[in-house]
Amino acid sequence: MALKKLQEKEFAKSLFISGGITQKEIASRVSVTEKTLANWIKAGKWEVLKKSLLTTKQNQLSELYDQLSNTTNEIKTRKVIYDVPTFLYKPFKLKNSLGDEYLEFPEFNEKDYPILVGNVATSKDADAILKITTSIKRLETETSIGDTVEVARNFIEFVRPQDLELAKTITNLFDVFITAKMK
Repeated sequence: MALKKLQEKEFAKSLFISGGITQKEIASRVSVTEKTLANWIKAGKWEVLKKSLLTTKQNQLSELYDQLSNTTNEIKTRKVIYDVPTFLYKPFKLKNSLGDEYLEFPEFNEKDYPILVGNVATSKDADAILKITTSIKRLETETSIGDTVEVARNFIEFVRPQDLELAKTITNLFDVFITAKMK
């Protein structure tokens, strides 16, 4: 019976940490009372764990991909501004046939002038894109010690119910591997 409670607790913890579901729904899905769930949350400090998981590699990658997408969309939709000389925006005085003065603006086609700001990446944009893509590549290819420990722990937990002696051997091997990786 204790194993069933432990499994319920782990399932509830998983649902709580992943978010998007109320505590009432979690309690219902796990078949425990809301009070029991609240006690588990408090005792296990699940709130702290939930916040710490916001900085996981996958969440960081998601944020970086969003930043990259927003940057490229901003560039694509940026208004094109032409480098029209400022004197063309100033009116000049003219007199009509009666001698009355009036203002008139020079006529010009702004597209006849070079682009000052366009919907192509500036050097600042290119630098930001390079930094974001470099961060993405680093996160996707590097494995931290924490990631290795997490995979090792999950694998050992998977093997333990099937073969306890093998799980002990694997634990020792992972300890040696992780120690070597930290050097």
